Amino acid sequence: MGVALLGLMLTGMLLPVLGVIAIGLGGGSFERLTRPIAPWFGTVLIFTTMIAIAWLITIPRTASVAFESGLQTLWPALDATVGMRVFVPLYFAVSLYFAIDRSRVIDKVGAVLTPVLLALLLVIVVWAVFDPLAAPVETAEAAPFYLGFTTGYQTGDVFTGLLFGILFLNAIRARGYTEGRDFHKVLAGIAAVTFAGLFVVYGGLEYLGATGSGIFDAGISHSQLLTGLVEALAGKLGANLLGVAVLLACLTTAVGATAVMAEYIAQWSRGRISYPVSAIITTLVAAAQSFGGVDYIIRIAGPIFMLFYPVGICIVLLGLASRLFCNDGIWKGTAIAALLIGAYDCLSILSGMTGFAMPQPLVTAYGHIPLSDMGFAWVLPAILGGLTGGVLWRASGRESQGNRPDAEPRLPA
Repeated sequence: MGVALLGLMLTGMLLPVLGVIAIGLGGGSFERLTRPIAPWFGTVLIFTTMIAIAWLITIPRTASVAFESGLQTLWPALDATVGMRVFVPLYFAVSLYFAIDRSRVIDKVGAVLTPVLLALLLVIVVWAVFDPLAAPVETAEAAPFYLGFTTGYQTGDVFTGLLFGILFLNAIRARGYTEGRDFHKVLAGIAAVTFAGLFVVYGGLEYLGATGSGIFDAGISHSQLLTGLVEALAGKLGANLLGVAVLLACLTTAVGATAVMAEYIAQWSRGRISYPVSAIITTLVAAAQSFGGVDYIIRIAGPIFMLFYPVGICIVLLGLASRLFCNDGIWKGTAIAALLIGAYDCLSILSGMTGFAMPQPLVTAYGHIPLSDMGFAWVLPAILGGLTGGVLWRASGRESQGNRPDAEPRLPA
């Protein structure tokens, strides 16, 4: 369990927090942070990740989780097929109403629900630690670290930190902490508290799963497992309280994410697609996706996250050390290598889902990459790509643009 938790800690807890710090050190926006790769890179990556992650995964998953972990917990006798057909349209009708209206009511409700949900999770975690269901059972997975590492992809929080880190930074500045020593101290303090909170919740829930893994069949769905564990720990009342909190929290998340996505589409189309129309389109696509359920959305999320996460992780790490890597070629080479390996991993998962065969020479070559058997084939190519890109860029004599707010074009370092 400890090894799996370490993997989850990196991608689900630490890297999202470091992503916000990287944005702060890299000029305050994702576009500025990724400027050494290419002026257009940040815009293109934002567009693709917004469509692939927010539209096809995050918003639909709120409805599926709300139904499976919320409504079905409160109404276990409800027929799943019929219930889903009725619940999803109603759920997204309410979400669309608040998203188009831009009412502050849902924000106020969410401001209450989020602390309530967090408090419930903390109670469950403390309960699980001091009164466990059973002794923790080690996972039977052959590569628990990789399992935890890629499971952290499913939260999508690394890209949340990168794409929306500017919101956190603006909130800090609004309280009087501008660029400088005070700003960095506050940013580091908030990052530490956030990481601690994520560690307690995610780590505690993983511990709960480890203590209760022998109670349920291996084929149980993710939502049923969470509900079953909480009911076994805290009884029906505890499961129902969590169900209500999850249902309402999912709705507020859907409203906010729909509004952000609709606003982005309207801006991207330069007003040719209005905000209300964008919200309707977003809602219709998300509703169609959500009918597949949580496990379906997790399956389709796999290829998408495997494509984007390696380059996202590299951007975070380069952003943290941006003052050391003043050579744009390092950024370019790292990004290209990470994207290429990510594309292979994405296609490899798709091949298993659809049945098409990957070219054997490509499979053989991939198998010779160090760490590929552990699921980290992108690590060494990213390092070599960065070194090669840095050498070539310096040899070319071209200037580096950098990404710091005070950065001016400068000679390669």
